[in-house]
Amino acid sequence: MQLVDDARAAWRWWSVRLAVLAGAAAGLVVDQPQILTGAVAVVPERWRPLAGAIAGLLVAVAPIAARLLKQKEPANGKS
Repeated sequence: MQLVDDARAAWRWWSVRLAVLAGAAAGLVVDQPQILTGAVAVVPERWRPLAGAIAGLLVAVAPIAARLLKQKEPANGKS
C-alpha cells in the first residue's frame, strides 16, 4: 500500500475534516435516532425526496470536491 506524498498533513485536508464530521453525525444518529426522525418531520413531505437526494450528494460529493481543491501549504513548509 502506498500513501500520497503529503499523507502526514492529512489532518489538514478539508476532505478528511468533512469525513470526520460525517462519521460523527452518523454516530450521533445511530445513538439518538429520534434526532433524524425529528429533522425529517421538519421537512415538508413533498420536499423529502429532494432533501434526501441533496443530503446524499453533500455527504458524497463535498469530501471529494474538498480533496480536489488546492489547499494551502503548511506555513513552515513541513507537515
